[in-house]
Amino acid sequence: MKPYFYIGLSVIVVSEILLFLGERWVSMFFTPLVWTGYILFIDGVVYRIKRKSLLTTNKKTFCMMFPLSLGFWFVFEFYNLFIKNWKYEGLPSIWLTAIGMVWAFATIGPGILETTEFLKSIRAFNLSTKGFKIPNIVLRIVIVIGILCLLAPLVAPYRVSKYLVTSLWFGFVFLLDPINCMNEKNSIFSEWQEGNFQNFLCLFFGGLICGFLWELWNYWAATGWIYQIPYYLGPKIFEMPLLGYLGFPPLAMGYYAFYSFILRKTQQRQ
Repeated sequence: MKPYFYIGLSVIVVSEILLFLGERWVSMFFTPLVWTGYILFIDGVVYRIKRKSLLTTNKKTFCMMFPLSLGFWFVFEFYNLFIKNWKYEGLPSIWLTAIGMVWAFATIGPGILETTEFLKSIRAFNLSTKGFKIPNIVLRIVIVIGILCLLAPLVAPYRVSKYLVTSLWFGFVFLLDPINCMNEKNSIFSEWQEGNFQNFLCLFFGGLICGFLWELWNYWAATGWIYQIPYYLGPKIFEMPLLGYLGFPPLAMGYYAFYSFILRKTQQRQ
């Protein structure tokens, strides 16, 4: 095992112990702490299985995941000003809050991609079939749908926009994945055309796994989020209603599409 595997595992275990012992600083930064540990831990597991991982293959690309994740989630925070579907509680001073949020938001995307890589490494959903061509006109229609999904929460009155969180979750997938496909970059649509459904399914279930862990660790943290969803989505598991967990798979796919889109721009400049 790589040394950082043990570092990550130790961070998770020690953070859990100190949390339940009532250590204030750990409970305040518990979510980003355990997610940092998780990212190192799961990358080490992937390396143990495949002899390569996101961290060991390209350290520069691995490091890029963190600022991209931060920027990606700040967009969602901007949208939440309109839909008001979640809020944060137990926030410390403004500077400590800023540090905690930047740190936590930066771990979202890497956590998603590392979990997806883990599922691939154990050959989960290793399905392939005959591919099918997706016409460009269909891709363009999906892009328009994505634009509409992302515009709707911004232009609708609050009495309507508060119901449009689903539109937000799917908007980035519909907007960016077809663009990536048409530019011959990594995308779910291009993989479907090749008859490869593994990445789609690993992103789907990777999103569910990350969603469960986010809610689990958030539930015990002193500083965390609660939801203000205006309709019933079933009984709560931690702070999230049961059906609300279905929002995590499109979130995972949206970050994958965003990551691939930005990476394309970076590669063109090099």
